[in-house]
Parts: sequence; structure tokens; C-alpha cells
Amino acid sequence: AALTTLLSVFEAALRLLSPFMPFLTEEIWHAFYDEKTPQRSIAQSRYPQAKGLDAAAELDMTLVQELIVTVRALRKDLGVEEKLSVPIQIARCNNLGNYQELIRRLARVSEVEIVPALADSANKRSTFNFDVAAIYEKTIDIPAERERLSKDLAKYEKEMAGKQSQLNNDGFLAKAPAQIVEGLRTRAAELTVLIEKTRSALDTLK
Repeated sequence: AALTTLLSVFEAALRLLSPFMPFLTEEIWHAFYDEKTPQRSIAQSRYPQAKGLDAAAELDMTLVQELIVTVRALRKDLGVEEKLSVPIQIARCNNLGNYQELIRRLARVSEVEIVPALADSANKRSTFNFDVAAIYEKTIDIPAERERLSKDLAKYEKEMAGKQSQLNNDGFLAKAPAQIVEGLRTRAAELTVLIEKTRSALDTLK
């Protein structure tokens, strides 16, 4: 069963790579089937199709990826040594399930603690989906942190102004597809949270 699965995945991988590596995959594909290929060329075979996608798992993985990227950026901003693992606290995010080990390895985290809320600190970052803080005692460069947060706030406010301009335009709303309008409203809601969190972080630095 394991060998059958391996061969199936390998053959599908060849078809995935075919548009990008046509000559190499063509040779390997013919060798794979020992000249008894289902089509004369791999280019004529069916491109692999996704089946049975787990929507919940996709959402979980998107969240985990966002968390890892955020923690890595936080480590860099705090000047954490590359090889040093530090504990983190996470709020507003309880569905990490079995991904904590993955987070520890890829974000260089020693411990993941889920808490109801984070204390005000320059060591934390906020997104629409979670708040995360690194437990690290190195002195923060307050002016640099204030400058970073100010740039983030300006970016969020500029984007919010653009979204609000579109949402307040009756002509645009009348012509735009429903999914576009819904996407604008969703992003505006996310920006509202991000602006509030960033302003709060700036107030803490004062």
C-alpha cells in the first residue's frame, strides 16, 4: 500500500511539473510506464485535480502560516538571536490543535501558551485573527518601535480610507459584484481591528 501511494504521488508530481519541465518529465514519464503509457505524451495526460479538500484544515493551516510569519517578524524586530528559542503567548486564538509543535519548530518557539488576553507590551503583535507576544527581556528600542507602529498605522489608515471611499460610493456598489463588495466589507472590518490594536500599542509606548 505504501509503495502504491508513493508511485501514485510521484506520477502525479510528474504531471504537475510537466508545464514547467516538459522534456525531463516526458522522459521520466515514459520510463515510469515502461513505454506502456496511457497517452502518447505526458502533455496529453490529465492535469492533477484536487479532490476532497478539507476546508477547515485549509483555514487552520492559513492561520498557522500567518502566526509563524508574525512570530518570525516579531523576533526580528526584538533582536532575538537566530538560534534562541523563546516562549510566546497567544490570545484570541484557541484552535491551534495539533499545530503547536509545528509552530515551535518553524518559528523557533520554546513554549506556546494560550491566554485570555495579553498585557500591554511592546513585545506583542496583533492581527485580525490573534494577538501574540514573545516573552523576551531585551531592551526595546522605543523610538524605532514607535516609528514602525506609526508606519503600520499610516498604512492601515490609508487602506481604510480607500475601502471606505468605495463602500460609500453608491454608483460603485450598484455595479460591483456581490463578492467584491463583501470582500471590501470584510477587509474594512479587519482594518478597524488592526488600527485599534496599533493605536493601543502606540499609546503603550508613550
